[in-house]
Amino acid sequence: GTVPVKTDCKSLWVKLECLFTWGVEKSDMKDLDTLLKNHLHRVSVSPIRYHATYFHILAFVSHLKGDDEAALDYLHKAEDALKKDKRDEADFVVTYSSLAWIHNHLGNQENKEFYLNQVKSIRQDTRPAVHGEKGWSLMKMGPKYYERAKESFEKALEIKPEHQSYNMGYGVVLYRMEDLDTEYEIQPEDTVKKTQESQMIKSALAYAEDHQLQMAVDIFKKALAQNPNSDILNLKAGLCYKKKYVQLIMSWRRDEAAADMKECIRFLSEAVRLDPSNTYAMMNLAEAYAEDNQLPRAEKIFTDLIRAYQLREKDKQHCHFIYGKFLFFKWNDEDRSVEQYKEAYKIHVYSEERKKVRKLLENIAETKGGQKGKAIKAFLTAEDKKRIQPKN
Repeated sequence: GTVPVKTDCKSLWVKLECLFTWGVEKSDMKDLDTLLKNHLHRVSVSPIRYHATYFHILAFVSHLKGDDEAALDYLHKAEDALKKDKRDEADFVVTYSSLAWIHNHLGNQENKEFYLNQVKSIRQDTRPAVHGEKGWSLMKMGPKYYERAKESFEKALEIKPEHQSYNMGYGVVLYRMEDLDTEYEIQPEDTVKKTQESQMIKSALAYAEDHQLQMAVDIFKKALAQNPNSDILNLKAGLCYKKKYVQLIMSWRRDEAAADMKECIRFLSEAVRLDPSNTYAMMNLAEAYAEDNQLPRAEKIFTDLIRAYQLREKDKQHCHFIYGKFLFFKWNDEDRSVEQYKEAYKIHVYSEERKKVRKLLENIAETKGGQKGKAIKAFLTAEDKKRIQPKN
């Protein structure tokens, strides 16, 4: 990450801070094409203040794919976006570091030295800008990098505790890192928005906790009227409709439930459109499609999640579990569902779902009997001999 600059016969060493030097491994990137597609989409739907970050990621991914000319083009677009947004000079440090790195990589000495000098000429304290950009970028690299992203936001907030973007990023990464059963807990990124919206969200979540789901939905809709491009608000509205659907099904009000499921799908689809990297929203959307008997759409999301996304172990376990249930109850495909249950059970993380998977496999083994039943029991015995990780 350190590149020499020769000035007055001296060799001055400049530490370059950018995705090219932050230790992100190509082997950790499962699907570069999907990453490119997602972030090009984000540029088209997001405010300009986010564009530089997305262009940095697009440049890095292009480099990993061997297209350094495209990488250069994206970095110049990042620089243009920062200028259009009239950003502080410190905010340019990651862009200039990236340009210096890529020109050094390509052997363009004159251009390399130009951008190194651009980095050196920044007089403002660049530490918060570097830590903040590092946090957002690492978070977009997938769950493996969430912990490092969290640490970066913490460092940025130590220097600038009131900075909105750093507070939002910190809230988002905490939200991503939390267990799947905390979807209705107020998140830090909500609290940094204007007081009125923050109060509406807190109020809606309180109604949801109290099972007054229609009131919660009404409040979320009101908040969305003010901020329709909020992926978090769309996600929470969709989750409220999902809970409301379950209530209505249990009350045998199936027509009302079917209408609510359509609304659930509408909000969850929008949440995924606004943030294609939110795997939690995708899992909920897949379940919603399954309930609405849009089975091919549900199956595509499940297979995409397993194939193309880097899920945390607990999330991967959850995905295999709900995909297995989908195959069993919607497709009546016992063999494929058993394979998914096995994949879930192989993930040695303590959870209620792992216990449920074991029970389901035991029941299938008893029902089937014969060689298939014996094979399932043998699988469970073999897995149980392996070390179980303590719950995080």
